[in-house]
Amino acid sequence: MYPDWLTAGLTFPDGGLVEHLTAATELVPEALRNDSGQAAELADCIADGYHHFWMNALHLIGHWADEVGRADELPTEFWVRVAQAAHAVEFPQFVPYCLGKAKGFPHQDPGDLMAAFSTLPSVVEVPEDLRELCLEAADHLHDDDPATSRMGLDELAAHLRDGAYDRLGEPLSELFSDAFDDLFPLVTSQDFPAEHAEHAWAVIGANPFRVVLGDGMFPTTEAHPWWRAL
Repeated sequence: MYPDWLTAGLTFPDGGLVEHLTAATELVPEALRNDSGQAAELADCIADGYHHFWMNALHLIGHWADEVGRADELPTEFWVRVAQAAHAVEFPQFVPYCLGKAKGFPHQDPGDLMAAFSTLPSVVEVPEDLRELCLEAADHLHDDDPATSRMGLDELAAHLRDGAYDRLGEPLSELFSDAFDDLFPLVTSQDFPAEHAEHAWAVIGANPFRVVLGDGMFPTTEAHPWWRAL
């Protein structure tokens, strides 16, 4: 269901949804729960039995910890349990990020993401519509600085963090938004090559999901990447 580079070496404990959520909650240090700002939300979700939002609150705690450099306060089992809970509530969009954090993959930011997005066709076969968007992003980078066409993934990400993203963030983000619905399934597919996992993780790691209420007279919960959920 997920690529081997995301699942290899991980142990998936038995249990039902509530067992996974309860175990994950118990693995969050009290200080981290409070500092993340999710303590009250988490308590309310537990009390009310809102399993979707309980899972979401745990995921937000983990994402916050990653953003502020405190990811090492959460053990591998926390992320595996949240992944299993996400699967149980039929929000598979959350699973790749959780598995990546369970494996200790590094924090990713817009620089990593846009570097991977713009160079993806150079490492894997990409459907034509998606390829055009990736290459257009690469063209923006090249027009800003021709040296980018010779940069590897890490060097290009550093270049973006060093000022290029400040100049190009809006057009790159617009292209990425158009590409996301095709890009995310591609990098999380079971046959995505392990030798290019760094590209895939840049897309996954910079795009955690959130649970939101959909529109309508009887709104239902939906999963959206964080930048669409805000």
